[in-house]
Order: sequence, then structure tokens, then C-alpha cells
Amino acid sequence: MNAMMTAHPPARAQLPDQGETDIAQYVASAETIDALAAGGYLVGRDGHLIVRELRAPQLRRALMHSVCYAIQPDVDDFYQEDGEPAADWRRRRTRTVRSHCSVCPVRAACAELALCDGDTQGVRGGLAPEKLQRRLLKEAPRLEQARARDQSAALRRQKRIEAAAEVQRLARQYLAGSVRADKREKNREAIGEAVRRRDQLVAEHRLAAGWTEAA
Repeated sequence: MNAMMTAHPPARAQLPDQGETDIAQYVASAETIDALAAGGYLVGRDGHLIVRELRAPQLRRALMHSVCYAIQPDVDDFYQEDGEPAADWRRRRTRTVRSHCSVCPVRAACAELALCDGDTQGVRGGLAPEKLQRRLLKEAPRLEQARARDQSAALRRQKRIEAAAEVQRLARQYLAGSVRADKREKNREAIGEAVRRRDQLVAEHRLAAGWTEAA
């Protein structure tokens, strides 16, 4: 991590004097995806450590800063053609990596997303399919944990959405006068409970994301 700490120290605070994983966790949580991409944090060895701490939606957002997103190259450049000799494919993908991946500011995020998705068919993040496959096998336990965290985060997000929708549904019923007079008090109580549930889920999300209570 020395190169990252020397070349791109976070503006908000000094990096803690801890192990590389702890430093990667700190950087990943201290900066937005846009700032990480702009600051050069998502390339090289340091970048590969940092992107392991990011979730799939963050990795996909990072790709908005990629060379591919900016210039939209021919997708076929990244895949071996049917019947194409291996030697020809190696030469062609070398040109693709040199002209696109090597200058991409988010290539570590691109490779990590490919691994999380199990996508090893083409060149991703400057890595050839066989290298992606080797990493997929070597890092299988870590990637399985990453997928589980992604699924858990998606489930929690869905619960927040459903809780907010329930507040709106009950409030619309009350405001529209569609609740009978003898049921309106129970409707108000239900709204209050739905609001508390929504706020609890939002508070838990903020705590997990490292936000302060005031945020």
C-alpha cells in the first residue's frame, strides 16, 4: 500500500498505521466511488485490494469511469472469435489491453466485478480469460463471501424500499378518506408503526455504512 499512501493520500484524514486490508477498508469507506476513480485508487495492486471491499453496485458505478464507457469500443475486441487461432487471439487481445485496459482508471474494479459475476469469457480489467479463471478458482472462498454480502445488502435495500412504500400506502388511505371512521385511529397507529419500521431500517443502514447519527 505504500505507493497508494504516497501518491494518493485521502484528503479527509490520514491513513491509519494498520495492515493492508485495514487500509483498503479505510480507503474504500472514506471516499465515494467517483473520488476513488478520479484519485487513481482503482488500478494496480492497491486497487485490487480496495475493490475487494466494494459491493457490486459500487463496482458497476465505477465502470461509468472506464475507457469502455467513454469510447464504447467494439465488444468483439475483448472476445476470441469462433475458430480464431490461439496465437492470433493472443496478439489481438494484447493490442486491446494496451489500447484500452492499460489506460483505464478503473480496471481493478472491472476485473473484480467479472470475478464476482463469474464472467471469465473475455478480457476484463486487462486480464485474459485464463487468468480470470485461475483467480476465480484461487479466490473462490473470498468471492463467495463477497457475493453473500452483495445479496445481503440487496435484501436490506429491498426491505427499506418496501417499508417506505408501506408508509405511503397507509398514508394515502388515510388522506383519501377511504378508511371508515371507526378504523381511522387504527390506521393512524399503523402509519406510526410503519414509519418507525422505516426509520429503524434506515438508521441500521446508516450505521452499517458508517454514517453519523445526525446524517
